[in-house]
Amino acid sequence: MYTVIPTEQFERDVKYYIKKKGFIHIGSDIKAITDELEKGNLIGTEIPGLKISADGHTFKVRSANTDTKVGQSNGYRVIYYVIRDDEEIYLLTIYYKKDDNRIPSNREIKELVETYCL
Repeated sequence: MYTVIPTEQFERDVKYYIKKKGFIHIGSDIKAITDELEKGNLIGTEIPGLKISADGHTFKVRSANTDTKVGQSNGYRVIYYVIRDDEEIYLLTIYYKKDDNRIPSNREIKELVETYCL
């Protein structure tokens, strides 16, 4: 069993989408992801070129946004960081694919890892 830890940034992002966009089902939309992560199933794809430490890996996984009635391809992206030896998974950020101004760069993702995980 892995421990899934939402970072402060992740929680701020979720609140942003609830308040500003009215995406009230965001919690239930990402529940399937967190359930799989708790089982140790590292879903999604590893972000290439973002090797931060020897025993840590950064992934991006898609989730549908049921509030907009679009599939996974136009839904949310959850970025998380895994420390395998500690069996900890940090939820770094979530963004809605159609919000171009909220898509984090690799540098921003690396800063989130360094702030919350190392």
